[in-house]
Amino acid sequence: MDALGLFAAVVAVTLFPGGVYACAAAGGAVVAGGVRGAGSRWTPAALGAAALLIFAAALVPLPQSPATELPGPGGAPTNLLAALLLIGGGIALGTAPRWSRLRVSAAMAAVVPLLVLAAQAATLSFPVVVGLPGPRLAAARALAAGAILLAVPALGGLRDESVPRGLRALQVAVPALVAAVLLAPPGWSNIPAAAAAALSLAGIAVYAGVLRTVLWALRGHTAPLAIASVPAAIASIVVTALASR
Repeated sequence: MDALGLFAAVVAVTLFPGGVYACAAAGGAVVAGGVRGAGSRWTPAALGAAALLIFAAALVPLPQSPATELPGPGGAPTNLLAALLLIGGGIALGTAPRWSRLRVSAAMAAVVPLLVLAAQAATLSFPVVVGLPGPRLAAARALAAGAILLAVPALGGLRDESVPRGLRALQVAVPALVAAVLLAPPGWSNIPAAAAAALSLAGIAVYAGVLRTVLWALRGHTAPLAIASVPAAIASIVVTALASR
């Protein structure tokens, strides 16, 4: 594949599945999560943050995603570290630079278990990490997904009106898309792409609805969820370590 063809393919993958999945998931989060208020105006930083999150969504290994076919025949497995860096950049660039110890802890809880799973797999290939066999590693992935879902409200809040509404939804939806893939059952890669997308998007909408209810019960405080993400992350790391024995 020549350079121009590669560029065209990257643009195409960014639009689909990246842009389509990210925007559809964000739309579900807006409706189910009750994201209110237009928020601040779209600044260049906010637009850049949204672009990073859309790029990250393109790397999530949903079944039959065309991203696994780049840069040429034979495929190039999507990179877990690249996806995490893009999501982290999208959250950091698109929110106010207020990183309390609690927020840093939540970020570490969301990221470290995935890197430990990658170390267990001896690869940064995202499809390999989400497909590691065995009940212990399946449990470790589920705990890592739980840590992400608990950490998200502290990282990119649905109620932070200093951030444009669409960007707030993306900051919740794209990490939740990663969690959905981690929670996928065995044989996930063999189901039709449309069914996988529908299940993932429905799951993200349900998560946003649950998150809305929980935050209402907590009166908008995200600290309890951020604190709960830490033991979930530790449990994931411990289970992964036990699985290596």
